[in-house]
This record gives sequence, structure tokens and C-alpha cells, in this order.
Amino acid sequence: MWPTLKTGSRGANTLTAQHLLAARGHRLTADGVFGQKTAQAVRDFQRKNRLAADGVIGPNTWTKLTNLTVAPGARGQVVKALQVQLGVRADGIVGKKTKTAVSNFQKKNRLAVDGVVGPETWHRIVAGTTTPAIPTSGRDVRLDHRLALQQLAAAGIKAPVGRTSLSGVRARTIQGVIALKKASRCTITGGTESGHSNGEYSHAKGYKLDLRTRDEGRCVTNWIKTTQRKGKPRGNDPRWHGTLNGISAEYVYETPRNGGIHWDITFK
Repeated sequence: MWPTLKTGSRGANTLTAQHLLAARGHRLTADGVFGQKTAQAVRDFQRKNRLAADGVIGPNTWTKLTNLTVAPGARGQVVKALQVQLGVRADGIVGKKTKTAVSNFQKKNRLAVDGVVGPETWHRIVAGTTTPAIPTSGRDVRLDHRLALQQLAAAGIKAPVGRTSLSGVRARTIQGVIALKKASRCTITGGTESGHSNGEYSHAKGYKLDLRTRDEGRCVTNWIKTTQRKGKPRGNDPRWHGTLNGISAEYVYETPRNGGIHWDITFK
């Protein structure tokens, strides 16, 4: 998991984050201490990248911060950030020792040994795990439960609990709920229940995710009702429509008789 850094944090991860912020043009001292100037730089970076400007470096901020490539010949603060994590002298130059350290790390962690530090290598170095990319070829690519959860977690989306399974969910559906989080800037819990009927655009076919209002509260509800197009109800349940990064979304506010009010969202 990505480490969480906030005011008072100290150590190598804080130093790495400071170098990455400096690489993005933020003026601060890279001293390994998360003080007021670092918190302000984080908030500025978050605003610029349309993230919640809370001054805390979590999964979403780390993902944006590490969206930089370090290749042989690179120089500067981003190289220092990498060198801190690899435990070599942070001189800001990809020299022989840094190249060797990168290649050894990639080999040890079963990554492509190309000497280039991109998203996969950054995630493994800082978070300690790799994050497989969502398949993008085809509209009906399916994911297993583990990969779907990894993608949700990498986007800062809480894992579902209870009678849930994401096995067989469409990659496009996962992309849709991640796009929803980014657009709404709300806390999201994504999941689906097991045992659904096998309709054309059903949970069972991997098209739907349920978002519980218990967790999302007013944020998701307000965002849907104020930004999406209202359509005809589905039975007695109100319905809205919209598009998220080219993915069509249908939002139905379900109020089951036995409780458990939630948003039932179909991504196509």
C-alpha cells in the first residue's frame, strides 16, 4: 500500500515526496521532515491536479506525484527521489550505481528489466506492491476479484464488504467508477453483490457497481443530482444519466423495502 504522509511524518518516504514535489516546480527544502511548507506544497500540487487539497499524501497524490519517468541520462529532483528509495547517493544523476540498482530491483521484483522507472516500478519501490494495469483492449475485458480490488485501491476507492464479489467485472466498469471518484471528488466504496440475476446489463454480467449511501453520504448523491441528467424513473426508483471519460453511466437510486438504500450504477 502507498504510505500515508502528513504533517509530522519523517523519513525516506517524506524525503522522496519532497524531491518529487520539487521536480514539479514546488519550492521547498527536501529534509525528510513533513512541515508546514511541505504541507502547503502538497495542497498546491493537489489543487493543480484536481485532488482533494487536504495536505495529506495518500494513494491518489502518490499516483500523480510518481507519474514521471526516470530513464538513463535523466537528472534532477526526480532522480534524487528515486535514489533515496534505492539507497544510493542522491546526487540527481542516473549514473552506473543508480542504473545497476534499478535493474537489480526490477529483476528481484519480476518487473521488466529495462532500467526505466515508470508507474509500475515507482509503485513497487514506494508502495511495496505492483499494480497491474487495467486491460484497455475491447469493451468486454473481464477482471478477477483480486485485480479489480487492486485497481480500486490504487485509485483510493474503499474495498466493498459483506456479500460482495468483483469476479468477472468488466474493466470498463472499474474505469467508470474510478472516473466517477475523480469527477465527484467524493469518498467512494465500490462493490457488487453475489447472487444477482443474469440480465443483459446486470451485476452478474459485470456492468454494475453499487455505491452505498451509508459511506458516500451526501457527496455522491449531491453530485449525481446536480451534475447529471435526470431521466425517467426505473419503477419507483429515480434515475439519472451521464458520461464519464466516454463511459456511459446510468444512476438509479434504489430504496429496497428491506433497507440498504444505495446507488445502483450501470457503466456501458
